[in-house]
Amino acid sequence: MILRAENPRQIELMCRADWIADEPLVRVIDEVVSRLDLGELHGRYSEAGRAFYDPAMMLKVWFLGYCDGVRSSRSLEKHLRYDLRFRYFSGSLRPDFHTLSRFRQRNLDLLAGYFAELIRLCEAAGLMDVSIVALDGTKIRASSSSRRTRRGQRADVLRRRLAEELAHDATVEEGLVGDEAVPETGGERAGHEETAASDGGAMGDEPERITDPDARFMKTGEGVLRPCYNAQVIVEQHQLIVAAEVSTAVDDAVEFRGMVEQARQTVEAPLGTVTADGGYYSGQNLKYAHAEGIEVYSPIPKTGRVPDERFARDAFVYDPEGNRYRCPQGVWLSFRKRRTRHGVTSRIYGAPRAGCRGCPVRQQCTHGAVRTLQISEVAQQERRMMATLASRDGKRIYDRRKCLVEPVFGNIKFNLGFGRFGLRTLAKVRGEFFLVCIAHNLKKLARWGAELRPARAVAMVQDGVLATMCIFAVTVSALRNECWRASLRPRVASEI
Repeated sequence: MILRAENPRQIELMCRADWIADEPLVRVIDEVVSRLDLGELHGRYSEAGRAFYDPAMMLKVWFLGYCDGVRSSRSLEKHLRYDLRFRYFSGSLRPDFHTLSRFRQRNLDLLAGYFAELIRLCEAAGLMDVSIVALDGTKIRASSSSRRTRRGQRADVLRRRLAEELAHDATVEEGLVGDEAVPETGGERAGHEETAASDGGAMGDEPERITDPDARFMKTGEGVLRPCYNAQVIVEQHQLIVAAEVSTAVDDAVEFRGMVEQARQTVEAPLGTVTADGGYYSGQNLKYAHAEGIEVYSPIPKTGRVPDERFARDAFVYDPEGNRYRCPQGVWLSFRKRRTRHGVTSRIYGAPRAGCRGCPVRQQCTHGAVRTLQISEVAQQERRMMATLASRDGKRIYDRRKCLVEPVFGNIKFNLGFGRFGLRTLAKVRGEFFLVCIAHNLKKLARWGAELRPARAVAMVQDGVLATMCIFAVTVSALRNECWRASLRPRVASEI
């Protein structure tokens, strides 16, 4: 038997809030956007002219779209028509995909500020712990064709070489002839120009056809080179992203200082231990961390300069009186010079050629003819960090890194489906990545069922509720006693 026949044409009176009663993500997005400072966003619209959609509503729609993995404006338009969660924000309004796409592209520069505001709201609500943070990066593919990018880069190199050759030929002609006019027809310079024109015609307008000129070839997890961007994040103890950035640099070490500075500016509490893999280590970063009082846990990668680790730098004994080092075979390495690279000064020590020539372990000690040592000014900090990482507490703290930041990239790439940027050029890609990081943090808040209220205010409200309940309980108990006494009075009077 059918429980109840449904008529799809039946008119129903419902509140939109009832649609999302069991949707914590929608409620979190609604509360977060209502707490953001949207003054600059509203300032980009004018009351004169045609009416426009509420910017707060459009922002909520895009936040929910990226949380659900809906990043196409056309797909978002379809969800606004049929998905009740999206319709909770838009109501009867139906912005088309052109409007949605224009809103995102014109306001990408504001997303970094909204990301920072969300972090401050979480910190004020007591939802963050930055005693240990993890820094890591990942390569995310660009919206670019590998074939066109390679051909465009080859065309740029060819044009640059031809321009250099033409400039060189012009310099040679000026030096040989002086101010005399030289006919160019049939000469070598004319041949170069014809070659440049023919090669340019063969390539066509290839540099203009590159889909994303800011993308760089980087090695992905599959082991192949593809046009990518280097996405960086810093994650706190509860896997909330507190700093994010996108760059075209392949080396992660150059991003260390900028990421730490961004996290320190965003979070009011002082950063605790910063954990990072060996790709972020450099003497410059260690010097910066020591000067700022930041504790860094980052293993020092092996350089491969020494064939056998038994003859590494720690195997040499320093003589402070003579400012020299003694190798395990008894040969002294004397001071040669100082060298400064990337802001770090190093002292270079070298052994005499005669001392290493007949050494029986020279093949295990060095690849060159003589052994040299490079002692940087952060050598003591390196030894201290290596000893800390080798301790039990250091291993426990560093092991937290993979538990904090690796699941974040897994959530972004697999759960949110963000394996490739949808926008092009570095400025737009940076804004889109901030949008993805906002979506990650919003989903975390929705999973916790957290409310973005300050912890003190929550405690005061809870204390007030408890006090009210206690007063109510005492009052009810007193009323019950009074009623019981009142009911006994007639019985006692009749007995008397």
